[in-house]
Amino acid sequence: MSVLHCQGFLEALVLLNGEASDLCASYELSRLPDAPDLATALGLRVEDYALNVIAPARDLPAALWHIKAAPCARAQLEQVCQRWFFSSRHMQAAPAGRFRAQLVAAFTESLDEALGGFSPYAVTMTPPAGFWYAIHWDEIAFERDGERYLLHFSHSD
Repeated sequence: MSVLHCQGFLEALVLLNGEASDLCASYELSRLPDAPDLATALGLRVEDYALNVIAPARDLPAALWHIKAAPCARAQLEQVCQRWFFSSRHMQAAPAGRFRAQLVAAFTESLDEALGGFSPYAVTMTPPAGFWYAIHWDEIAFERDGERYLLHFSHSD
């Protein structure tokens, strides 16, 4: 399996979790910029986001985002996936138990095949005052031998 396969899995889940409202879900797995360490890579990503994704573009140095990354256990990754995969009213109606566990397991197995051997890190940050990032979000970074990816879940309006 590949990162593209994981991204396709996430795109399907965004569609299943789509609400009939102005709430926009974003589930992404993307490579982080090349950098000497994880903290710098995460900082480069948010700087690029502020300059190239949002409007109006703003120059917001990484230090203003108060980014932290802490080692993340497999159970935490699974809990994050469970929360986001079943976040909409439509998906909350999905049977609890085995069905939900199998969907999360299928995705985490795809992640294992694409990013096996990578160390996961829960990412937290506080956007700069007066800057909008999302209504709420969860992010998990993966790192191995200088290669880094970010699993991003968010809701925006």
